[in-house]
Amino acid sequence: MLRSLLTVGSLAFLTWPLTAFAQTQAENTAAARSLGVSGIELADQGKCREAIEKLERAEALYHAPSILGRLGECQVNVGQIVVGTENLNRVVREQLAPNAPKAFKDAQARAQKALDAALPRIGHLTVVVEPKEANVSVTVSAVAVPSALLGVERPTDPGSHEVVASAPGYVTQRTTVVLAEAGRETVTLRLTLDPNAQKEVPPVAPVAAAPPPPPAAPPPESNQGKKTLAFVLIGTGVVGVATGSITGAMALSKKSDLDCPQNHCTGKEADKLDSARTMATISTIGFAVGIPAAAVGTVLLLTSGNNSSNAAKREPAKRFAASPYLGPTSAGVVGSFW
Repeated sequence: MLRSLLTVGSLAFLTWPLTAFAQTQAENTAAARSLGVSGIELADQGKCREAIEKLERAEALYHAPSILGRLGECQVNVGQIVVGTENLNRVVREQLAPNAPKAFKDAQARAQKALDAALPRIGHLTVVVEPKEANVSVTVSAVAVPSALLGVERPTDPGSHEVVASAPGYVTQRTTVVLAEAGRETVTLRLTLDPNAQKEVPPVAPVAAAPPPPPAAPPPESNQGKKTLAFVLIGTGVVGVATGSITGAMALSKKSDLDCPQNHCTGKEADKLDSARTMATISTIGFAVGIPAAAVGTVLLLTSGNNSSNAAKREPAKRFAASPYLGPTSAGVVGSFW
């Protein structure tokens, strides 16, 4: 039961947009039919200007050859021959289905007769504007004319037309031409420079900016900092070598006090051996750190000098030398300044 309800609900949900669309289409078709009937009745009464609005609305809602054909006829009757003949052409060229209503076929035949009578009445107007290099805009009866149609014949309704040509920097020119049915006219408009037009100022070339000044030279490295670091490293080296010497001597002392038959230590002797080994490791680390630190500090001390430009002569820098020693029962380091 639940599955059946879900199926019915799904179908209703899916078909709802189609139903709404069909409802809208039906309303549009009914409205177009009502407007079309009213428009045709007005056209039959000779009230084409009133009929055109209703027929245009009907055609916009729903296309029917019977509506578009009568719209084209009314447009021709009020002097809009160009647009009217285009609508009649659409009706004539439309491919009707074999089962199309008789009203559509009759409308197509009627449109052909109206078209044959209206086409010869169309006039042709040629608009020429000089100078040709001007960026011109042209209107005929307030309708813009594409630049592609300037200088060539343009199908135009018979009657009076105001032709206006304008372009930047030129005085606007206008004239009126009366075009007879099937007539051909050429209008030439010559534009003159507008003395009051603001002249275009040629663009000024940008002035090259002066190159930025070269960056200031970095200040000379202070030798005081080098000397300080040198003494710190030398001091570290002395401490490291001293530590290595002391712990090395302690390691040798502990090892000499061992009583281990056949080099096998047990009990307290084993503890003494571990302590000696620890001291030996610390001694090795002290020498490994102290000797390089002292060497680097000595190099820095020797290479640092006095950068003062006012100093006449530099005082020779003192040098420091250190060398470790390791004896059978002692170890240490010997250093000297010179």
